[in-house]
Formats: sequence, C-alpha cells, structure tokens
Amino acid sequence: MKKISVSLFIAVMWKGICQALGWFFGLFGYKHDGKFAKIVWGMFATSAAVVMSIIALVLVCALGEEGYKRYFRGHQCEYANCYHSEYVARNIYFHNTEDGKGYIFNKLTGEITLRYVYWIAKPLGNDSLVCFSTGKKRGYFSKNTGKVVIEPKYDHAWVFSDGLASVEEGGYVKFIDSTGKTMIDQKMPYVLNMEGYVFHSGYCVVDTEDGELCGLIDKTGKTVLAKEYNSISPTNDLEMWRITKGNENGLLDKDLKPIIPLTECTLWVCDNIVDMIMPDHTIRKLDRKGNLINDFYVESVRTLEYSKDEVIHRTEKTTDDDGNVVDTTIEAYHPQATARMRAYVAGDGYEGLMNADGHVITMPLYKEISAIGYDLYLCEVSNGDKVIVNGKGEIVK
Repeated sequence: MKKISVSLFIAVMWKGICQALGWFFGLFGYKHDGKFAKIVWGMFATSAAVVMSIIALVLVCALGEEGYKRYFRGHQCEYANCYHSEYVARNIYFHNTEDGKGYIFNKLTGEITLRYVYWIAKPLGNDSLVCFSTGKKRGYFSKNTGKVVIEPKYDHAWVFSDGLASVEEGGYVKFIDSTGKTMIDQKMPYVLNMEGYVFHSGYCVVDTEDGELCGLIDKTGKTVLAKEYNSISPTNDLEMWRITKGNENGLLDKDLKPIIPLTECTLWVCDNIVDMIMPDHTIRKLDRKGNLINDFYVESVRTLEYSKDEVIHRTEKTTDDDGNVVDTTIEAYHPQATARMRAYVAGDGYEGLMNADGHVITMPLYKEISAIGYDLYLCEVSNGDKVIVNGKGEIVK
C-alpha cells in the first residue's frame, strides 16, 4: 500500500471541502469568478483563520498550563486551604494550610512524605535535619527526602547546627546528634523565652537559671566563657563574638581571644570595620584586628545662622480712606547672617563646635546648638537645660 504524507492528505481534504462548498453554493446561482464567490470565499477564509487561531490559542494555553503545573509543581498546594509553599531543599517543599496542619511534599515523586506539620525551622550550615512541630511535639525530618528521622517527641527543639541540636525534655535542655543520640547532658534547666540554644562556629550560648546572665560552652559541653555576661552573640559572618557586661562591650575572635577588651562604649561590626561610640560621644573606627583607624569621626557638619539686631520693614503701597496712596508695613523681620562657627554632629546625635578650618572647638557635648550672635551660641546640655558658649568654647556666665 502506498503511504500518504500528511501534507498530501491535508491538500486532498481541502480540495474536497472546496468542491463540496462550490457545489452547494452553485445551487443558489454561485459562479466561481463572480462577485458573490469572492465575498463567500473571503468570509470563509476569515472564519477559517479565526477558528484556527482559537484552536491554536486553546492548545497553547493547555500546554502552557500543563507545563506550568509540572515546572512549579512543588510550589502549588494540593489542598484548597493551603496558603503558603516554602522551598526546603532540592525537590522538598513545605505546604502550610489555614488550619495549621501543613505537609511536606516531594516534587519529584509527587508524594506527601509528612502530614500535620505546623511549622518548620531549617538547619544551619551543612546540617540536613529540619526541625518541625506537630503542634504538640517537635521532631526532625531530612531535608533531602522529606521523611522523619527523629520522631516528634520533644516539648521544645531547636535547629541543627555544627552537627548538634538542642532539645528540651522534662524541663531540661540537652544536645543530640543527627541520630537522636544524646551528646551533651548537663541537666541544664530550660529558660523560658531563651532565643535558642544553637551552636555557632563550635560554641553555644547558655544562660543561668534565672536567664539574667550567659556564657559559652563548646561541643563537648565544657564551659569556655563563664556565665557572667549580659549578652553574647556572634557577628553575621560568625567570625567574631560580641560580649556585653554592664555598660561595657567587647569583641572576641572565633577562638575567643580578645580583639577589643571590655570597654564602656556602644559597639557594632559593619563589614570589615568596627564602629565604637565612646562615653564622650566621639566616634572611632577600628579594623577587625582591633587596630585603631581613627578616633574622631563626625556624621555631618552644618552652618549656623543668627538674627541680626537691625530690623527690616517690608512695605507695600495701599490707599487710605481719603484715597491717598501710603506705604503700609506688612512685615518686620531681622535679617539672617552666618555665624563664625559650624556645628558638627557626632555619636548619638550629639553636637560640638568647629571653625571654618575644621578645627574642633568643643567636644560633642551638646544635644543641639544654635547661634544667637556672630560668635555666640546657645547649647542644650540635657533635659532642656542650656548654656551660652562663645567662639572659644567657653561657657559665658
């Protein structure tokens, strides 16, 4: 049997349709070359084009929808009350539902691997177990498979980091490994509202029983910083530890060696620079090794203006009741002038005086400075109390 190509089949079908239409319209006086024929064929061609376009559009939409579903399958919830989809790892997603009974979904297999999940907390670093809550208890599942590894049996549990996770049972906190085996158990009482017993770079912050002070332990459970600090926290890059004791702040490297010893100041780390605001409101910057870059920075400088003694009257011509044109004062004001000193802004918004050459006249002692003369300044000290200071930085009495 001779094979017929698709193009030949379509051509034959089209020719047959045209002949059938020609015969049908011929019953009504249709002529192939007539005006009526052109109109009919024009309408037919237009209709055919519209129909084919609609069919093509339907096919594209259908294929696009199917492709979208396949590609974003992990992001789409299976239930109507699902309102949030969160990527966990690879093909694993957490779908949350309005009633809080979410589930873990494997995009690759299309399988729901874990049901009745209220929330999840992803691990840090290279750890692979995800902490989850059933609403009553907490456990861990693998972020690679979505399946439970450690059954939900703990009252409280925190994320895995550095191969360990802290859990609470019976009012005490202990640390387990990825198999659920207890690695550190010092009968440490659970402190309500503690931010989290999580290891960072080999160390974990632990509190005293009253939650007032804290220290550090290592992965063996040994205390490496005594519980005598008000706060201990790692920097964002986990390369340093910021410590606070009373009004003093300090900085330790990742081996807990001092970079900046405890000092009365406000301290924070930004990129590779350590910013410090000292008690006298001066700003200093150090590098990550604790070397001083500069001990006097300012945030901004502004000029100061004062009102001169003379009074300027602004007038305009008006007509009085007798029809006479007269000059009427509509405004009286003191012209402004620029004072000799500038005000610079340092730490905590405190201000000081400096001259036009940039030399500091006073330390940043004042909350606000305003000029009251060419070289005389009204400076707020605290609680609205103010003093008058001259251009030498001396208080005028």
